[in-house]
Amino acid sequence: MAPARPAHVHRVRVRPADCDHRGVVHSSRFPLFFEAATVETLRSLLGSYKELERNGIEFVVEESSLRFLGSARFDDLVKIGVRVRSMGTTSVTLAFEADVDGTPIATGWNRYVAVGTLELRNTTIPEGVRRVFQVREPARRGT
Repeated sequence: MAPARPAHVHRVRVRPADCDHRGVVHSSRFPLFFEAATVETLRSLLGSYKELERNGIEFVVEESSLRFLGSARFDDLVKIGVRVRSMGTTSVTLAFEADVDGTPIATGWNRYVAVGTLELRNTTIPEGVRRVFQVREPARRGT
């Protein structure tokens, strides 16, 4: 079965500030790129991160993983596909696949835990928010 399409694709143009002295994107920049991709994914699915807050929750990173497969350089356009990897009662894990011109350069994932905006402890993700994160398998063609 083919993998599900990304929930969102975010693009980042590499700036000089993202690079080390050799002109290669520094490893510390990828978590920032993935964070920006998360915010833009939430914007595309919910309209705004503030929609989470209106539902009484925020997402905080509980766990993160990053694997480097290649490199990007100044002025490259990095494309980051974001997929829902898993969904729990109080958490959602987003997977990231970054490439430059179709060549994979990094993969990773972040597990976000929902915390209440008032009590600041784990809380259930509201049903309306859960619905936008539902993993949708691609439609199968009849055989």
